[in-house]
Amino acid sequence: MFPRQLNRTVARLALLAAVGLPTAACGSSAQPPPEVDWAGGVCAHLADSGAGLAVPTVDQAQPVRAKGQMVSFLTALSERLGALRADMRKDGAPPVDGGAAAFDTALAHLDRARTAVGDAVATLSRAQVTDQKSLKSALDAAGSSLKAVSAYKGPADDLRADPKLRKAFDDNPECAAAVDAARGGQEQGDGS
Repeated sequence: MFPRQLNRTVARLALLAAVGLPTAACGSSAQPPPEVDWAGGVCAHLADSGAGLAVPTVDQAQPVRAKGQMVSFLTALSERLGALRADMRKDGAPPVDGGAAAFDTALAHLDRARTAVGDAVATLSRAQVTDQKSLKSALDAAGSSLKAVSAYKGPADDLRADPKLRKAFDDNPECAAAVDAARGGQEQGDGS
């Protein structure tokens, strides 16, 4: 059986990478402040990094295949988190006082999540899976790597801890919609 905590943690990490944004443009012709524009870039990177990423359905009757599916998914998730980090680094720190510190914290937490996912991939890849019992053991072991980041909500949440950046995210219509969608998705996902 797929461990519930691993399922929730993987779903949260996938959600942070899969936040979808509405395609409607802002109706105003006025140029938004630089920090609002910057926040929109972060939200676009989040949407891009999660496009098409979904937690696989694990078929317990085929444990070797299930292991392969999870290794593939977690590997893809790790790669997406790395791409998200690279995209954020290209954009640089937000243009607000104290923005560099918030940015560094967000990247450090993103790195920690990616490392945890990488550790889970390594653990699962090394596991000898031949039956349902060995699959459960392998998934439990991989899940222990993810425990440290089980409450991680993603870089946008870290950045929103700064009041100026929270306002920038809230003032960007696409980001505000994405944050609302992510909150709703996480609340629903936790109700197992």
